[in-house]
Amino acid sequence: MEPFVQTQVYDLANGGDLIFERDLLALSEFLGRSPPVFYGGQIADPADGQLQWLIMANLPGQPESPMFRQIQFSLRENNWVDGVARALQEALARLLPYHPVLRHHMDHLDFMLFETRAELDNSRSVANHTQNQLNQYAETIKVIAKERRTLRQLVAKRDSTIHRLKAKLAVLKETIATQAEHLQLLEGEGEGEDIQGDGYSYVSNDNDYEEDDEGAGLPPAPAAGMDTTFPLRIDG
Repeated sequence: MEPFVQTQVYDLANGGDLIFERDLLALSEFLGRSPPVFYGGQIADPADGQLQWLIMANLPGQPESPMFRQIQFSLRENNWVDGVARALQEALARLLPYHPVLRHHMDHLDFMLFETRAELDNSRSVANHTQNQLNQYAETIKVIAKERRTLRQLVAKRDSTIHRLKAKLAVLKETIATQAEHLQLLEGEGEGEDIQGDGYSYVSNDNDYEEDDEGAGLPPAPAAGMDTTFPLRIDG
């Protein structure tokens, strides 16, 4: 068990308005005892690790009277206020046996309230468990809501990207159509035009051709009076 660290103090001498407080203070004064004091601190429950309040009660006695000895006890509760209220009830039950009249009534009431107290403890445990589950559900809902917002942002980003790409695709299609029309116009203008070559003029869609310059490219004629005969050589 981890060490107890006191963080809260409740002294009946300072006055308060908790349940059983006035009855306990009146009984303490009737018995001639000093007002009880309660101390509290948080510790971890070894069963489930959750924090609980450890309440320690001190009911001072009378040194000169062995009958009214000092009484000390401790209990655990889920919070400080409930722990003090339960400690007040327990202190009242421990002091009633010293009362000359009420001690007999206390025995009967303690027997009658035993089952009720057990049922209240069970109800408190169920309520605490339910509250823990509700807290877990709330945390789960927060996580789901956050994931949903993230998913919506991703969907919106995806839709924006698709819209932008569709716009670019439409522009590209329009550009391609414009270039195709321009290419068709260029091909239409080229039909029927002459294709020029060296020394000849070709006409489109016609196999005939004619020389541009008559005799162009032939060697020059010999000069007048020049002997154009060649000697014949016979070997052997």
